[in-house]
Amino acid sequence: MIQTVSRTNDSLAKNAAQPLRRVSWWCMVAALFLTVSSGCTRLRLPAIDPTGQRIFSPLPTTTGIALPGSGGEGGLLSRIKNGIHGPGTIGSGFQWPTPAFSDPAAPPECLTPTTPLVAAPAVIDNSNEPCVPSVPCTEDCKNGPPAVLLGRECNMRDLLTLPDRGKRGCILLTPQRIVAPVGGEVVLLSGLCGDDGYLQVGEPLEWMLTPDSVGTFLQVGDDDPGLLHRLARMKKAIKHDPSYAHGVTSTKRTLITRGNLDPRDDVQLEKGQTWITLSSPSEGTSRVTVLAPESDCWDNRKATATIYWIDARWVYPSSQIAAAGTPVQLSTRVTRSEGALPARGWKVRYTIMEPGLATFDGTNGSSVVEAEVTEAGNAVATLIPTPGQSGTAAVGIEIIRPGGVSDNIPDLTLSRGQTFVTWNAPQLTIKAGAPEIASFNQPVKVFANVANPGNQAVENVTVTMRIPEGVIARSEDGFAQNVPSAITWNIGTLPPQQQLDLVVDLTAQAPIVLSFEARGDGLVAEDQVQIDVYRPSLILEIQPDKERYETGEKVTFNVNIKNTGDRPINDLELEARGDGELVHEELGKAAVRKPKLDGPLQPGQTWPVAVVFVPTDSGRRCVNVIATGSGGQRAQSERCVTVINPVPATPALTAKLDRRPAIEVSETPTFIRGRVTNTGQVPLTNVRVTMTHDPQLQLLGATNEGLDRSRLGQYLVAWNLPRLEPGDSRLLEMKVRALDTNARSQVIMTTRTAEGAATEDSINFQIVPGLTPRFGPGQGGTSGDDLRAPDLPPVTASPSIPDGPAPIPGPGTSGNLPAGPTGPSTNTQRSNQLRLSLATRDNPVAVNQPIRYTLRVENDTDAIDSQVALRFELPPGVKMERVVQRRSPELGEYRNLAGIVELADIRTMRPGEIIDYELVLSSNQPQNFELVVEGASRLTRNIARTSAQTTVVP
Repeated sequence: MIQTVSRTNDSLAKNAAQPLRRVSWWCMVAALFLTVSSGCTRLRLPAIDPTGQRIFSPLPTTTGIALPGSGGEGGLLSRIKNGIHGPGTIGSGFQWPTPAFSDPAAPPECLTPTTPLVAAPAVIDNSNEPCVPSVPCTEDCKNGPPAVLLGRECNMRDLLTLPDRGKRGCILLTPQRIVAPVGGEVVLLSGLCGDDGYLQVGEPLEWMLTPDSVGTFLQVGDDDPGLLHRLARMKKAIKHDPSYAHGVTSTKRTLITRGNLDPRDDVQLEKGQTWITLSSPSEGTSRVTVLAPESDCWDNRKATATIYWIDARWVYPSSQIAAAGTPVQLSTRVTRSEGALPARGWKVRYTIMEPGLATFDGTNGSSVVEAEVTEAGNAVATLIPTPGQSGTAAVGIEIIRPGGVSDNIPDLTLSRGQTFVTWNAPQLTIKAGAPEIASFNQPVKVFANVANPGNQAVENVTVTMRIPEGVIARSEDGFAQNVPSAITWNIGTLPPQQQLDLVVDLTAQAPIVLSFEARGDGLVAEDQVQIDVYRPSLILEIQPDKERYETGEKVTFNVNIKNTGDRPINDLELEARGDGELVHEELGKAAVRKPKLDGPLQPGQTWPVAVVFVPTDSGRRCVNVIATGSGGQRAQSERCVTVINPVPATPALTAKLDRRPAIEVSETPTFIRGRVTNTGQVPLTNVRVTMTHDPQLQLLGATNEGLDRSRLGQYLVAWNLPRLEPGDSRLLEMKVRALDTNARSQVIMTTRTAEGAATEDSINFQIVPGLTPRFGPGQGGTSGDDLRAPDLPPVTASPSIPDGPAPIPGPGTSGNLPAGPTGPSTNTQRSNQLRLSLATRDNPVAVNQPIRYTLRVENDTDAIDSQVALRFELPPGVKMERVVQRRSPELGEYRNLAGIVELADIRTMRPGEIIDYELVLSSNQPQNFELVVEGASRLTRNIARTSAQTTVVP
């Protein structure tokens, strides 16, 4: 209630009298309640300020009010004071007034629709009253008859709702122009905008129908105002007569319905709007003016709507199908609403949407014609089809009511419709196709497509192809007749919208033109195709520089293209395409094109071209070369080369001791020389060289470079060389003196590197008795600048020699050996087993990528081992690629027996010898697997095992 009053005051801010009047009403109501509750007989109220500067005058100016019964005449107050003594009774002598009418009985429930009946015109029901006893409701009653769909006739349904905001002081009216059927009911909406741009509530409006108008007002909008509406003395909507009514803009949002179940014809009444309905039983024009008498904007306080009432019905012509060339008549029936009287003088406009198919009779080839409705109520137009044309033509239809002087109605287009006219006719078409160029005396296929795109079947259809001289042609179609001069297909009936493919196998030795002719029921269609036949005159030769290449090495293919014909060949082009593992050097892809840029290839001329590819993997790699030229010249050839993986640069070295026949037992020192040489292609690092000798030789000195002095007293001299470049060598010397004879004395030189390269050499000689007197220490010997005789410990028993065999004493020399402990040295401990170790170099690794392992085999015994066998089982999805053994390539051989890989046996292994393998595998699926390698030998009884885990990712 408070919100409604606030909006009402806002809408009348410019009118001072009306707000004061409404406030006075509120004051009177308040005074009435105060008087009743207090029992006063006279009340003093604030007086209204007559200057208009404020609402009330300042005190002590007041206004007195006298209530009925305040003088003691037993009025309402005295009766209320006596209290309530019973139902309908106040006090002891007051009785509530008795209603003039009794409450109506509750209406019965709506009946379920059963049999459809003819619908009566629907009426807008704003009170939502329930159904009353009558005939059962029909489907038309639920959905509404088309004659009263408001605004539907002129597509103005979107304008039936006024906007929420508008221009200040402007009256809004919608629709302002509408065409309605006679007997229908039209709803007009109106409202007034205030200073704030919003529609104003509680504003009075006047509806007027001009005297020259037809029709009458039916109902004026009333939103059932409440108590505050009445207390504010807002005017109530009322219809004074059929052409004049008072309305009031609504204080609440209301939905105006026709009482059916179809929501599409409902009208939404917004807050601040009012409405009125009118109808007319006869044709004519209604002009309705709405006026806002209390609006300050005189130029915008009124608006007028025009309703044209039309009394007519029409029926469009139905779609028609006719034979080709047959005129077709279109007739549209237009009558009055009763259905019997024709709408004389009305017009029907016909428009052909596809002017190429037909024209209207009597219009000199026009695609638009207007026909008047005759006395029979029909508007007739005749379509003349275009000769030789068939198909479907869409015809647009418009119903036009002509304007008149008497009714003052302009020309109105009441309805638009459409119909279709189809002309049927048989048609016959043929289309031939063949390759533009064919090889000399080589078979080629020729096609012909015969079709009936018309709407009727074609009878007695035959297709004939003439065979030129020197051409051999034949068709395998079952309905074809093959003769030397032509091929004829007897098709017979060809249904509408059907086609048939004909095939001919043909060989020719010269260019030819083939003609096809189709006939049937007077229809003829022809087509021809030309084939250019050429003699091959290109010769292609490919020669690589060599037959064997390594991966990543450039492969050059020398291509020679020769013209062996008698005519130049233009547009010569070469295309070279390598396989998946052979890519072009510059482009980095498998295919390359090279056109001949210096003109055509003359007869007898040769075009040399070199193409360079790079192999990315080993195997047999091929390149395919195609040469093409004008006239369909084409030559193709392929050439392959063998690609191997490059041999990896492996470390290698040699150790060589100088040979000597014998050494005399004497004080004269003897030099034993050995040379270490890097014979590989990679530098060697951490080169360790050891020389072991028998106890009968006393070490006096050694080469200083890299000398390891930690084991000089163990009949062993060691050198550690940090780096040895390829081709470089070192001379190492050991200065000794023979202490006793030995028929089989031996010196062993062993060399190892960090890269796994190892080698050794040994010399055997005799130590014989000396023939010259012994010299004392430091006498009779020579030494170089790089040798010196360090103080050596006393000679002890022969220890075992690490990384090599122990010295072998000669027969009968044990009694001459110095006394000392026997057995192996505590510095060397062996497991007396075959030892294996496996390490992966790629983990994780992608699918189908190489998985490299390093397998190390060690004879960890003091004896020579032999027949060392190695094997392992391939996990699922894992493939063996190759085995590499750099020192002995024959050890890289293997065999795969049902997934069990067995490496070539190692025939012999010296004590402490280590042999390394490189295993390369690949997996075709993501997985985690363990590779287990087993080994056995003749010397060891145990089975050695080692394993490594590998993860394969996508």
